[in-house]
Amino acid sequence: MEKQFQNWILFFIAGIIAMISGLIAAIVLMKGSSVPDVLFGYILFGLVPLLLVIIIDRILVWKFGNKNVNKVQFSILVLIVFLWIVRFVLDLFI
Repeated sequence: MEKQFQNWILFFIAGIIAMISGLIAAIVLMKGSSVPDVLFGYILFGLVPLLLVIIIDRILVWKFGNKNVNKVQFSILVLIVFLWIVRFVLDLFI
């Protein structure tokens, strides 16, 4: 059981959570009666790139190991958060 959870990393867990929430939102919206809700329900097409990211993530973990891939993914996450902070500060002054 320990071996199963050993290779779970940041993007894999975030991808699974995003995929589950996207599927739930798409199913709820597709059951709506208004046209915008039904059209917005096609979030399912947005899940295809997410699935590709998860598959690429699994290939990189298999090739380089979970510690190295997790370091890179954490660095990417820190960069994104830093860019959000910079954008927030710029929005305050502009």
